[in-house]
Amino acid sequence: MKTYIGKDIQHIVDYCKTNMQEDIALNLKVAEDVLRHTFLFESKWELERTYEPVTFEDGHIVWDHIPAGDPEWVYAMNRHHCFITLAQAYALTQDEKYTAQFIHLLTHWIEYSPLTEASKQTTWRTIETGLRCENWVKAYEIFSMSPLWNENLEKCLRESLDQQAQHILAHSDDFRHLSNWGVIENHGLFVAGVFLGNATYISAAKERLESAINLQVLADGVHREQSQLYHNEVLRAFIDVGICAKNNNIVFSENFHKRVMKMVEAHIYMTKPNHYQLSNGDSDDMDLRDILVRAAYLYKDMAFKALGYSQVDFESIWDIGMEGVAVYDALKGEYPAERSKALSASGNYCMRESWDEDSLYVHFKCGNLGGGHGHVDLLHVDISYLGEDVITDQGRYTYTNTKERFQLKNAKAHNTVVIDDTEFTQITDTWGYSKVAPHVQRDFVTHAEYDYVEGAHLGYMDLDSSVFVNRKVIVIKPNIVVLVDEFITKGTHKYQQYFHFGEGSLEIGEQVIFKGEKVQATFHQLQPNLREKLEMQTSKTYNHIQKQEVLRTTTKQEGSTMITTVIVLEDKAGISAHKVESVPIYTEGQRLQGDEHVEAFKITYGNTAYTLVVKHDEAYRHLMVVEGRDVYGRVALIKEQDGQQKIHTMIW
Repeated sequence: MKTYIGKDIQHIVDYCKTNMQEDIALNLKVAEDVLRHTFLFESKWELERTYEPVTFEDGHIVWDHIPAGDPEWVYAMNRHHCFITLAQAYALTQDEKYTAQFIHLLTHWIEYSPLTEASKQTTWRTIETGLRCENWVKAYEIFSMSPLWNENLEKCLRESLDQQAQHILAHSDDFRHLSNWGVIENHGLFVAGVFLGNATYISAAKERLESAINLQVLADGVHREQSQLYHNEVLRAFIDVGICAKNNNIVFSENFHKRVMKMVEAHIYMTKPNHYQLSNGDSDDMDLRDILVRAAYLYKDMAFKALGYSQVDFESIWDIGMEGVAVYDALKGEYPAERSKALSASGNYCMRESWDEDSLYVHFKCGNLGGGHGHVDLLHVDISYLGEDVITDQGRYTYTNTKERFQLKNAKAHNTVVIDDTEFTQITDTWGYSKVAPHVQRDFVTHAEYDYVEGAHLGYMDLDSSVFVNRKVIVIKPNIVVLVDEFITKGTHKYQQYFHFGEGSLEIGEQVIFKGEKVQATFHQLQPNLREKLEMQTSKTYNHIQKQEVLRTTTKQEGSTMITTVIVLEDKAGISAHKVESVPIYTEGQRLQGDEHVEAFKITYGNTAYTLVVKHDEAYRHLMVVEGRDVYGRVALIKEQDGQQKIHTMIW
């Protein structure tokens, strides 16, 4: 039985010492904290990070301790990721103090954390049990080579793992079938089954995981809960199962592996050019290229290699060993042919100019809410450029029933529109909703020079005077984004747009200008409105919150109306003159005067002019003449460069 790396520890250590000194320093720092019984959950794959260390001064650890009223702390504590940290520190130093601490923590937990009805809600939650099984087995692979390890400890560990596997085996219900819990738990059951040589555990875990991947993973590869963090945690579990199965000649179905690869593909498109996952839903701002490293090793896929790390990273090598290094180094990297992609089953539309790290990237959300980890983010847009966030999701911060939780989940924390100060989806508590707005998916077009997507929702159809909300997103490559928000109604309403910016400063003048470290984004709005700079909360990781600048625009109108926003993205080191202006439209020889059915505007940037013609009323079916060209369709682009003019009808 070889669950992961087997006995080839010294070559792994040599590789780490040659290539990963910063990772080693962090590992040893965390391991030293654990020796002092100080716990700070700061590793990459901690689901809920902490920033305030907790020390048990008397050496007697209280495993069900809940500091600051957040039970997520006790859950993190009982996943025992620190066991892997100690094991790696032991491998790197051969210092038996790490083994002694592992033995102490292991035996102390077994003695003081029995399985009871009460502990099923704290130290023995099934999801923690699943993660704990994985962490124990991976730590054991290293510590079993220590002279301090003996038969009695082996017996103790195996008996506890068997009890934990039985606990997972006893829980299978509708919630787990549809939740990340079921995957994470049965990942642990599978690993424990392989370690213990128990065919019953292996068979049950296989059956449940095969079923879960069909139920939980949508046709586009996105996990149904609409949270990138949990998509990637589930994906990590599936890949880990695949590695363990490969090492032990256990066969999963072809469908299972195809769906895992589909999840990796979705991860690629839902990842920004700087390699950080989107913060949509309950997610943190994290670089997760290690997932691509392990996926490339498992499936030998060139796209996974191209977008992963240049070499096997510290997280991955302890799972795939030197065999994995050889496979990864030999694999050629090749970027996917498709740069922009509609993940339409989940309603995530991902548009990019290239695969370069400084490329323009736009993400648009028009899909199902998902589970409790989903946020009120219909028609939300993320934009990044030059490796920086321009507008972004505000994150999650906490799972406790607090004002911060509600604020960060609500629509006002997203780059979308709110009408009459009313949320289009209503939150009841940290996980629940009383009303969920239906989404309306429309068109997606990708082209070498532009991308286009359109979506709507019905969240305001229950107002006294209902409003149909529609957003058009037009990406003009390489550096212009246009948002067209349309409101179809007979009543009078107040409309507010929210734009949440990344790290930088916001200036409101004739135009709105955001300045990051390298990027400058200029926001031109064609219709008059009130523009306000607000301070709201943003959270890059769990338990971390800070203030960030927000633009809110407000307009009040009677009847159908629209708000058009042109965003020009540039490198601060080379700003070019540009302007945005309305241009006339002619039909049947007459110039349209103030017609709300259609608009045309020109964006002049350097030696290039882009004229967009946007129809707001789909019943308007006249031929239009703009800039001397015949135009017909819902959205058309006239590009003029070096005296040459070309027209693109984006959508009819």
